Amino acid sequence: MARNPVRHNCAQPHQCSLDVRMQVLARSPLTKKLNPQQHRELDQHLTSWAWAAGDPILLAGEQAQGSYMVAAGRARITRDTIDGREITVDIAAPGDVIGPLHTHSSPATDSAWAIETTCALYLPAEALAEVVDAYPQLALAIMRMQQDQLVRSRERETAQATSTVEQRVAAALQHLDAKLGQIRQDGSSLLQVRLRR
Repeated sequence: MARNPVRHNCAQPHQCSLDVRMQVLARSPLTKKLNPQQHRELDQHLTSWAWAAGDPILLAGEQAQGSYMVAAGRARITRDTIDGREITVDIAAPGDVIGPLHTHSSPATDSAWAIETTCALYLPAEALAEVVDAYPQLALAIMRMQQDQLVRSRERETAQATSTVEQRVAAALQHLDAKLGQIRQDGSSLLQVRLRR
């Protein structure tokens, strides 16, 4: 019998400790430029939420009242196609943001599902303007993140028309390896996530 080397997370949802919240804020591309004191100040606007494997974090079309930064666990970001199929567009890992980064309630364009027990830090939409005003470097990080998402989206659209299936699969695996891969003793890379087809 083959052994699956991917770790299992704890079986029950949990609240994020202050240490975990500070670690994720120090590591996330959105907040890593802030200093530890600013992380503690930002934490005053955040609440911890947790989901069990398979639970929906956010559903496309519903009004999102804020956004989530993954602190522990992983989430599958999905989009429904015009013919009713669900496709995975990304895997959110610790430090990644789920949901629209708007200063008002807005509809979610993608769904997010916990792959394993997942904890995330929730920032209400109405607090985002205050936070960005207090920390301009956060506004710049949000702009960069949105630019990166736009570039990846355009690359996916172009690849759909110009690349073979093998090339698209390879590109998806390279993206996931850069985000989630762990180098093993034999030099191979293990994607630390349970993937669907």
